[in-house]
Amino acid sequence: MREKDLPFDRSKHAIYTKKAKKCVQTLLRRYYDEPTAQKLWEKIQLQYCAFLEGEPALGGVKMTASIYDPILIFAWYAVIPDKPPLADVQQDVFNCFMGGFEALGKLFNLNRGLDNRIANLAFKKAADQRVKEIGPFPASFRMQGYTYDRANCAVRYCFTQCPNAEFAKRHHMEDVLPVMCNCDHMAMQKLHATLIREGTCCTSERCDYCIVGDRNPIAAQYELATLDNGLWVSVKK
Repeated sequence: MREKDLPFDRSKHAIYTKKAKKCVQTLLRRYYDEPTAQKLWEKIQLQYCAFLEGEPALGGVKMTASIYDPILIFAWYAVIPDKPPLADVQQDVFNCFMGGFEALGKLFNLNRGLDNRIANLAFKKAADQRVKEIGPFPASFRMQGYTYDRANCAVRYCFTQCPNAEFAKRHHMEDVLPVMCNCDHMAMQKLHATLIREGTCCTSERCDYCIVGDRNPIAAQYELATLDNGLWVSVKK
């Protein structure tokens, strides 16, 4: 079915990106023959629309991909009859959501002070944008930035509300959410950095971020552990 023909309210919601579509179709063809993959794709599209019926209107936020692409992944998992281990598709989801960090890693190294400060400015700009959006879109991301930690060369911020986590809770798909959350760790690794995160909006009251270069002494104090639901979290050694 063509995206322009999908039955959902476009005054409230947005369509998934071409990258998300390619990701899901690639996964379908990996596990099914072409006719089956095509039939499942159409079911996934309809499930995507069905999911949107009860969702808050977020089609007007700046980064719609960060909200609507995950819904397509949720729809994929809800529809497919054979559920592969999500760890097996982690790289595919990362390539879809954050593949651009591969190229960024050739330019930025967060072990360098200047690059670290540039990253802080980028995240501060993102936090400012989220604050502007909360008024017209109260169900959007609630992001809080912190003063740059110059002494430790650490970028810190957090989310106290995440539409992806809220969606997962409403639809009882918390087991699928980690395949998207884990992408944050993978993205920072591409920038020669370590994301220290002890909880997310799905497992605690906030999704905390402390980003340091991977050679920073703070990074050496933590290791990445995998919870039973597949979520990667930072734990003190």
